[in-house]
Amino acid sequence: MEQLIKLQNIDTKLKDLNDLLGDLPSKVEDLNNQEESTKNLITGKKTRSKELDLEINRMELDISDSSGKIGKLKDQLFLVTNNKQYDALMTEIDHLKGEKSNFENELIELMEEKESTTQSIESMESELENLSEDLDLRRRKLESVIEESAEERKLLQKKRDQNIKNIDQNTLKIYNRVIEHRGGLAVVPLRGSACGGCGAHIPPQTVSEVRAKSAVHTCGVCGRFLYNN
Repeated sequence: MEQLIKLQNIDTKLKDLNDLLGDLPSKVEDLNNQEESTKNLITGKKTRSKELDLEINRMELDISDSSGKIGKLKDQLFLVTNNKQYDALMTEIDHLKGEKSNFENELIELMEEKESTTQSIESMESELENLSEDLDLRRRKLESVIEESAEERKLLQKKRDQNIKNIDQNTLKIYNRVIEHRGGLAVVPLRGSACGGCGAHIPPQTVSEVRAKSAVHTCGVCGRFLYNN
């Protein structure tokens, strides 16, 4: 039983060291994920921005090409010799004007998307800067706390490894299961005739044996190991 009590004391100290970290590890992980996600979004937006530059350039060339064709056809109007030729040229000019109008509308949409994309990139880059600063601050704080407790943690872990060699495997399995499900507390003292963990009543015979250290007992309700303080 003494080995279990020692193990509990060691695990309690290890738990206290972990509690010093608080929610820093999870917060750092969350910020890491947010930072990575934001970087990916920015990369995607920048890729789209380059695509828009190419599309805008192509659309401007198409508009220029349509304008050139319309100008040439208008010049030809002065050279026609009959109404049929004139009507054919006007039909072609009207078609090109409609095509040019569609190109211009598409160009407006592309330029609006380009402006929106640029604003999004600027906004996300500002957000990323704030995220990175917060992450760096919390990461350095976490590293500092871990570094400060590293030697003590190492020493406790060494004691723990030595201690469990003196505990039978079946008992150790029970201990590990209980400590995991009972808030880090698997070994508790008797409180009169009650469990020091959950307060449940312990039968008189069990209480006597615990006090006499003649047998190892656990609480019938919470499963914690009992000892006489």
